[in-house]
Amino acid sequence: MNQRYVDESDEFFIDDSKSSNQTNQRQDGGLFDDDRYVVHKLISVRRVALPNGEDWEILVDKKPVMLLKGYRFSKKEREFLHSAQGMLLMIRGFQSGWKTISEFKRQVAKCLK
Repeated sequence: MNQRYVDESDEFFIDDSKSSNQTNQRQDGGLFDDDRYVVHKLISVRRVALPNGEDWEILVDKKPVMLLKGYRFSKKEREFLHSAQGMLLMIRGFQSGWKTISEFKRQVAKCLK
């Protein structure tokens, strides 16, 4: 079927005779290399609301790997952790290898200055 679809303004058109599945497959195959296929870990942060406070869980591929207790942070530090910058700080800190609350608190204090 060689059909030409034209919209009202004739600014663009789709010509079925020029599009073929072979060309699309060649392009897709050129962008993907099976030998270098790498799956990266998905690191995320989830805020857990508790009846008397809040905690933050750091997740790797949806599995909790670290828990940051909210009562260990001051009110000002908790407010910072609610922001996008705070979430990024927790993710980057985990990637950098921070393993204790004191390391996170030290970095949050630097950001608040």
